Amino acid sequence: MKIYQCIHKYPPHIPLFEKMHGINDSSTLTFEALRKLLVNDGYAASYILKPALEHKTNEVFFTIWNYERLQLLWAKENGLTTTDLTEIKLAQIKKFKPDVFYNMSPFADDNFIELLIQSGVKTYNICWNGFIEKRPRTFPFYDIHLTLHQPFVNYWKKLGLKANELQPAVIDKWLNNPQEKTIDVLFYGQYYKGIFNKRNELINQLMLYSKSSPYLINVHLQVQEIKRLILKLPKINIQQTVFPSKKIRKLILPPLYGQELSNTLKKSKIVVNAYGDNNQDYKSNMRLFEAIGHGALLISERGNYPEGLIPDEDFITYSDYNELESVIEKVLMNWDDYKEFAERASKKIHTLFSKENQWKKFQEIVGAL
Repeated sequence: MKIYQCIHKYPPHIPLFEKMHGINDSSTLTFEALRKLLVNDGYAASYILKPALEHKTNEVFFTIWNYERLQLLWAKENGLTTTDLTEIKLAQIKKFKPDVFYNMSPFADDNFIELLIQSGVKTYNICWNGFIEKRPRTFPFYDIHLTLHQPFVNYWKKLGLKANELQPAVIDKWLNNPQEKTIDVLFYGQYYKGIFNKRNELINQLMLYSKSSPYLINVHLQVQEIKRLILKLPKINIQQTVFPSKKIRKLILPPLYGQELSNTLKKSKIVVNAYGDNNQDYKSNMRLFEAIGHGALLISERGNYPEGLIPDEDFITYSDYNELESVIEKVLMNWDDYKEFAERASKKIHTLFSKENQWKKFQEIVGAL
């Protein structure tokens, strides 16, 4: 079985990735060399299928379809003159001839699936959607919808669509080269107004607590700033940032991705996990697997979790900020005991949610189509 798997880029990630690896317009990297760097760096590693992580490119062709430098390299090496990313993606699929088109960004690619079907390419078409909204977006041209959010599976099935749960997975190398845990508490993720309002408030309280706390609390955020126009003159626009507030902006550390995130997780005793406003009672996200998988103790919102993950056995739970602060202090004051808790949880999740198990589950899903 041959699979074409693609995902979209996070705009802040690419400049950081290229700076870390010294990639610029004068670089002589090939498409394959750049793709290997991306995969080895760890971007989207929880979701990338096992053969792609092992660079078995004859089994899984993985790419970030809207990373211009990467895709234009492929186009140049394969004799294409187009710079249209949609055309390049279609050309890649036609050349690779996959049995499965596995799209992890159906909400961001202008209905590429319709173009693929019209092209006459015959594949099983699978989309993965973990963008949590009140009502899940539906893509009826796909043969099956996958997600980590079980309520979405129930919703799609009620519409008569095929759907299945596929959770993120952990990677063996995450536990290699353990580092001294110099960070007491870590939070990382998106900080957007609208879908994360409740979480944003909790993050604000955590950052303010860090100012008076004796503990090292690091908050790394991918921020979506909101600006207000305060003066408009010919060729000059003066804007004022209104979100996040000035007081909060001073406390925010830069976002983390890939290997830098992995190294930071290894150095963290506690990782705090919080969800978007639309998650409601069901809780699953990539942070859940990344934190425990790297050996940190996870403190996460109370609720229902994927089968096999047991609250207060594999991670600690909280219901509001006051309880979160209390739990943080309890854990850090008794770190030796909770360190063993975290180590047990990490060993369990590396068995239960391994890349091998994720790959087997994916193959079973395809086999049932």
